[in-house]
Amino acid sequence: MEKHNRIIILSAFIMFVFQVSAQSFNKIRELPFNIIQSKWERNAQGDQDLNYYNEDYCDYYLYREKDRSYNLRPGNNKVFTLKNDKSLNNTFPNSTRYRYYRGKFPQNFNINTPYGLPVKNRQKTEWQIDPRESFKTLNFNIQNGDTVYATRSGIACKTSNSRQLLIYHPDQTFAAYLIMSENFIKPSQEVQIGQPIGKAGLWGVSISYFFLDKNKFKNGDSSGYPYSHFTPVFRTTEGDIRPTENVVYQAVIDDDILMQDMSKYDKKKYIKNKIQKNK
Repeated sequence: MEKHNRIIILSAFIMFVFQVSAQSFNKIRELPFNIIQSKWERNAQGDQDLNYYNEDYCDYYLYREKDRSYNLRPGNNKVFTLKNDKSLNNTFPNSTRYRYYRGKFPQNFNINTPYGLPVKNRQKTEWQIDPRESFKTLNFNIQNGDTVYATRSGIACKTSNSRQLLIYHPDQTFAAYLIMSENFIKPSQEVQIGQPIGKAGLWGVSISYFFLDKNKFKNGDSSGYPYSHFTPVFRTTEGDIRPTENVVYQAVIDDDILMQDMSKYDKKKYIKNKIQKNK
């Protein structure tokens, strides 16, 4: 009996390690196979275009050592044209080492932009640093199987694990949702703050907020870790605050935070629909 119990405990531990590893932040960093493809293609003028095809739904950064680097938006990106006139200098003549990174350097990043807590409006939760992750990740106390809600609006990127969710925000920051038992969102879907996105796993839900940091490329060396992680300000009944670890807060999802990432058109539409509902 004792041996049988040891086997059960060992099996449970192995399963725990496997699940954590399969849903780790390092796993979500993996780029799906052939997500970026480059092709030399002849254009209508007979010149050759070097096109990069981004098959994801977020931006990518093509980093080229000792050469110009490029932002790759979703779809086709022409980065260079080789003219038929051989007398012209080819400014793209030599091969170079290169790497792809998700995202691009944020232009209007504001550390005080308010986020929603990953629970429904007026529900309470607390968080602590997830000790299983190498990079700063917040583990929220949510019951196994309870609904997880989006903490910011954005678009879902492709991931190598269908239970993980990576959302790209309008200010070029990311939120990686880890250890969920179920993911409701498919790649390419636009997600709104406060929207149900999945179910919490046995250890709640862990979220890592990060962005591609221009400062990591200052010396022309991208071999190190290229992202910076941060703890957002969350909207609560106590106001917009950067929460303290292991302290319970009550979520607030109001009109202001719902509309903060909307276009002017969508804001007008939202207000109009709300007025009609309240008549």
